[in-house]
Amino acid sequence: MPLSFSTHCVSALPLDEALCTLAPHTTHVEVMNDGRHYIEDAEPLLSHSFTYSIHAPARSVNIASVLEPIRRASTEIICDSIELAVQADAKTVVFHPGYYAFTEEYGKAVSSLKQSLAAINAYAEDAGVTACVENMGNWGYFFLKDTADIPLTAGTPFCLDIGHAHECAALDAFLEVPFSHIHVHDNDGTSDAHAALGEGTIDISQVAEAIRRFEVSCPVIECASLEASLASAKVLEGLL
Repeated sequence: MPLSFSTHCVSALPLDEALCTLAPHTTHVEVMNDGRHYIEDAEPLLSHSFTYSIHAPARSVNIASVLEPIRRASTEIICDSIELAVQADAKTVVFHPGYYAFTEEYGKAVSSLKQSLAAINAYAEDAGVTACVENMGNWGYFFLKDTADIPLTAGTPFCLDIGHAHECAALDAFLEVPFSHIHVHDNDGTSDAHAALGEGTIDISQVAEAIRRFEVSCPVIECASLEASLASAKVLEGLL
């Protein structure tokens, strides 16, 4: 089974240098389209021969915002990454579900989230791209910190981030939710460390079983360093 490396592990490098650094180690890359690696067209990717997936911008967007201009712009930014995926012949885009800033706004934020997901799902279907919403770590008022929020996603394809789920003490429950994409990294359950597999307390054999059960074809190693990514790939290859 092929494994993909997220550019998260080389995020301090300019994108072209980051891709060149990954080239000896993998043929599949997930571009973290944010920060130094944010791009508006696929030209920087086309000079390399990777098979790509795209992680849409996350730090400055909120598709669940109750402020309509922000919600609409955030949704458009996700759709821009879907267009980028089309240009790069990438079949998968991952995006975050957003958050509500105040408990009192929860109902309005749910409505905003559903509206955004409907637009993203329609755009992705027209583009022939699978757009997956990702579960979140233990960060404030974000959606999808546990499986209780899965019904809010209304059939949107799901990306399981095992590190986020473990940080929220929800990994066992999330492993029962069908997922079509996965981010793999480890932690000790107290922080989103993006550590190498085996450095934290995740039972990776249980994760590998779910990958096989849901027939996920190209797991993404999303560690904080290249060394951790390479170590994690060895562990996962041994189980898959």
